Order: sequence, then structure tokens, then C-alpha cells
Amino acid sequence: MAISESPTALPESHGDKLWQRDQEIQVAKFMLLCGNLGWVIVGTLVTGLALFVAAKDQMPLSQRLPWITMLLLLIAVRVVMLRYWLRVPTTSGNVNARIVLATSLSTCLAILFGLFGYLAVSENSPLTNLLVIMVSTGMVASASAAISHMLPMFMLYIFPLMLPVAYRMTQFEQAGYHWIAGLIILYLVVCVGTSRNIRASIMQSINIRFDNQNLLGSLRDEKQRAEVALKSEEQANLAKSKFLAAASHDLRQPLHSLRLFTATLELQTRNTQHKTLVSQIDSSVKSLEDLFNALLDISKLDAGTLSVEKNHVFLDSLLSQIEGEFKPLAHEKQLHFNVELADHVIFTDALLLERLIRNLCSNAIRYTDAGGVDVQTRVEDDRVFITISDTGVGIPEADHVRVFDEFVQLGNVERDRNQGIGLGLSIVRRLSNLLGLDVKVQSEPGKGSTFTVGVSLGDRAQCEHMARFPADSGEAVDSLFVLVIDDEEEVCLAIEGLLETWGCIVMTATSGDTALQQLDEIGEVPDVLVSDYRLRQGETGGDVIRRIRTHLQCEIPAVILTGDIAPDRLQDIKSLGFPMLHKPCEPEELRQLLASAAKTAPTSGFMKSLKDGAVAKVPGAAVPTLRVVEG
Repeated sequence: MAISESPTALPESHGDKLWQRDQEIQVAKFMLLCGNLGWVIVGTLVTGLALFVAAKDQMPLSQRLPWITMLLLLIAVRVVMLRYWLRVPTTSGNVNARIVLATSLSTCLAILFGLFGYLAVSENSPLTNLLVIMVSTGMVASASAAISHMLPMFMLYIFPLMLPVAYRMTQFEQAGYHWIAGLIILYLVVCVGTSRNIRASIMQSINIRFDNQNLLGSLRDEKQRAEVALKSEEQANLAKSKFLAAASHDLRQPLHSLRLFTATLELQTRNTQHKTLVSQIDSSVKSLEDLFNALLDISKLDAGTLSVEKNHVFLDSLLSQIEGEFKPLAHEKQLHFNVELADHVIFTDALLLERLIRNLCSNAIRYTDAGGVDVQTRVEDDRVFITISDTGVGIPEADHVRVFDEFVQLGNVERDRNQGIGLGLSIVRRLSNLLGLDVKVQSEPGKGSTFTVGVSLGDRAQCEHMARFPADSGEAVDSLFVLVIDDEEEVCLAIEGLLETWGCIVMTATSGDTALQQLDEIGEVPDVLVSDYRLRQGETGGDVIRRIRTHLQCEIPAVILTGDIAPDRLQDIKSLGFPMLHKPCEPEELRQLLASAAKTAPTSGFMKSLKDGAVAKVPGAAVPTLRVVEG
């Protein structure tokens, strides 16, 4: 039963659509009629009054007075109906009734004028006959323009209007009037034919309008679908970011500990047979760390936590740093890495530009197996153009834009981790957008690639050298009293072991309350605070640092360690104003920050005595994690 009913449902639905379209066309035609009807009514009134006066000698008042009365009554009804039609909207439900009423009123007027012409024409009054014929043909001509798009109304108007006059003239004895009657009929036929073209043009414009409306409707639907798809994509990206943030925080904690443990182990096995094994472990950990750093860079750029601070800087200082970093990597692959140093000054955020160029150089070395990489500069107009050219695999022209998307790796379908994860150029694109730079690529498969970045020229008089940390800051961190706060015991142990290897005096705590309790027991002020950001029971590193500073009434230098990459949390950390390191952090970066903090650390005679070995423990105070190690 269901099978037999199914085919009939589709034609009904299609028929409903056709009927609806036909009704919409009827509404459009009727509204066009209403737009013309005002002038038609005025013309009908003027014509009727003119005929009433002009025919006073051919028609007695007893005939003209009832005629003009009926005409004025029909005109009044037409005016009332037109005002109603314009006030109350015409719809598919009422348009047919309105068309019938309008056609009836139009036909009545045509019959009334036709009757007047029949009574007014006379064989002995050629001037009156001429007047009647001129008025009638003029009314037919105006009807062709005003109502020809409604064919039934048009036909029921022109024929009752002129056929009575033609019939009356066939009754005259003069043969000339017979010819005029024939010409009137021929005129009507011609008007019907010519009105066909007018009607076709009007219908075409109506159909075009509806087609445009349908097209606009389709475009609106497409726009809505695109907006829904975009919203879904944004929600998916947000969910992805939240997932990466949550997963990253949980995974960074053990990775951070592992990185610090391997760094400590490397320091303790430099002159032993285990040095190679430790180096291999550290290399594997570094690869995993690079993955997290790339994801972190993407997250920070999407979160908008990276602020642009442009300064006038020497370009050779930036490129020298890059040369020192990548030349050993290139030599390991037996590649040359040449950097053209020139005395250029640029105006940009040097750190962000350095990160951009570093990603381009890293990408060039990764995909080059023979030859090498050249970094060159040239000045054109008011810009310095930096080009990074390689002799690597090259990029097909069709992929010149796609390579800047996330996780795109041409020619690495096996996902070899030695070739990265496909985020380097995506970070380049984000950094270039942030700095307002244009990165162009020229490349052919098998012939290498050239990436060009244009940077604004700077003012040498305002130039500042880029601040660099000293190569060896070991003495600077020796004997520093560092308080470490982290709710993960494993992380505390890893940081503690590394800092003690550097000669620091370390106290660890898993919460703010524990840290304050231990500080009260020893009665001393730490030189530096190192705190995780997200602690237990909703406590944050910022809260702990503020509590310790307030409790000790001292602005102690502080460093935030975090494994978070969630955009909102990165914004919160940035607002604290403390230096921040992401887990897993480079041991040397932590060492450099501690060395920098040592310059502003408060003087502690007690800590100096601990360093000298004079004091090991304060009587009555429990400090189980406080150790003194000769650096």
C-alpha cells in the first residue's frame, strides 16, 4: 500500500509548487494593474466629461444624464476598490477574486462607452463620428499599455468599447462608413496582435524578477548554510583547542620532568661510558618537546597572547644568532648554510621575526638532502627583503598556498617524524599576519624553494642591539635560594635535582600553604620563586606568588612554569606580568632566567651561611626539602 501511494505524493508536491508559482505571478500582474489604474481612472473621468459636453447637440440630456451618472458611479466604485486593494495586501488567496472584480468593472465601463458611441454616432454628423472614433481608439491604445498583460480583461474591454460603434456604422447607407467599420475591426485585431508583444515583455520581466528572488533566496540559504558550517568549524576548532590544551597540560607534566631529569643526568655522566646513551635519550625527548612547542606556538598565535613590540634593530645581530644555531645542523647533513650579513637596520618585532626566519630555515634544512641553504638580504625602496633559498625537493605550484596549512607535509605520506609534523610553515603564516609581513614563495619540484620576507627599514639612530643571555651563566645562579612550587612531586624532584646540580639551594612545596609554612619555619626570603600555574584546589601560581610576596613584604623575582596552552589561560598568565616558561622547558632557558633574576634577588645572609656550610638546619624548624649542594 505504501509503495503504491509513494509515486502520487511527488506529483502533488510538484503541482503545489507550480500552483504557488502561478499564484505569485497573478499577484505580480495584479499589482502592476493597480499601479496603472490610478491614471486610467483619471483618463476615464476626463474622457467621459469631454464626451458628455461634446455630444450635447447629438444626444438629448435625457440620454446623457443617466449615462454620466452611471459612469461617475462606476468610477467611484473603482476608486474605492483601488484604495482598498492598495491598503490590504494582495495575496495568493485573494488575488483571483480581485482580478474577477477588476475585470467586471472594466467590462462595465467599456460597455458604457460603447453604448455612448452607438447612440452618439450619426450619418449626418461626421465631426461627432470622428470624435467618438478618436476617443475610442485612444482608449484602446492606452488599454494596450495598461492592461494587456491581463488578457481576459483586455479582450473584455476593447471589444465592447468599439464593436457597437462599428456595428452602428454598418447600418449607414453611405459606403464610406462601411469601410470605417471594417477598419475599426481590423484595428482591434492589430491591437490584439501588438499587445501580445507587450504582454510577453511584461511577463518576461515578471519571471526575471521571480528568478532573481529565487536566486537571492538560494544565495541566502547558501549563506546561512555557510554560516552554520563556519560556526560548526569554529566550534570544532574550539573543541580541538580545548582538547589539545587539556591533553597538553597532562602530558607536559611528565615530559617536563623527563627533560629536567635527562639534563641532570647528562651533567652527571659527561665523563662516563653512559654519555652516548644519555645523549640519545635526550635527543628523543627533544623531538617530543619540539612537537609540543609547535603546538604551543599555534595555540599562542590563535589565542592572541603574543603582542607585537616593534623596535629598530640590527638585522645582522638577528641573522648571526640564526647562523650559529643552524650551521651545525646543516653540517650534520653535509649541507652548507651560508648567511649574508649586511649592515641593515629594520623596524619590527625582532623576536617574532627571528622565530619566523628560524622556522623557514629549519624547514629548508629538513627538506634538503644535497647542496645547502642560503640566507641573503637586499634593499628595495624602503624595505629589506630576506630570502631563504634551498636546493631541496621543491614545491609544486599548485601547492604553494596549501603548504602554509596545518599538518601539510608534501612527500611525507609515511609521516616520518624526522621531517616534523607540518606546523612550521603554518606558524610562519600566522607570524607574518601578526607582523603585517608578506611571505612569498618561488619553487619548482627538484629545483629547491625560495621564501622571501619583506621588512620595513629602520632608523639607525634609534637602533638597539638585541639583548642576549650570556653563554655561561653558571656562576650567576650559584648559591641562589630558589623556592619551587608545583603540585606534582615528580616535577618538584626533577627541578630540584637540576637546580642543585647548578649549585642552587632549593626548597620545594606542593601548595601555597605549604610554602608559607616552610618559609616561616626557616625565617628567610627566597631569591627566586618558580611556580607552576595550575595548582590543586583552584589555586594558581599567580595567587601563590602574590601571597608569598605579601607575607614576606618583598617583591621577590618570580617565574611561571605551565603546561597549559588553552587561549584563555594563556591570556590570564600573560596578565600577571611574570616571565613564563612552557613545560617542557629548555634547562638553559630556566638557567638564564634564574641568572637574570639573581641581579635583583634580595640579599640573604642566612643563605650565604648555608652556602658556606655554617648552618644546616634551623632549630625547631622542619625543612625536609631544603638542601645545600656545592655547585
